[in-house]
Amino acid sequence: MHVIETGLDVAAVILLALLGWGVFVYFSPYRECRWCRNRRLGRRCWRCKGTRLTRRLGARQVHKVKLSLLQAWDERS
Repeated sequence: MHVIETGLDVAAVILLALLGWGVFVYFSPYRECRWCRNRRLGRRCWRCKGTRLTRRLGARQVHKVKLSLLQAWDERS
């Protein structure tokens, strides 16, 4: 019984951490591009294409979930 409770506690902590990361990425999806951070003016970076911003890990998935929830809310009525 103690092993099951410990497993559930670990699962709850992991889900809470994922939820926290999702909320953070939702409000701050972009970060400074690390490939062109130390470059001076010159040709464009292949990763950010000159914007000097790249998406964080999971930002695209969080954006898609947001769009699907908005669409589901609109189709509700």
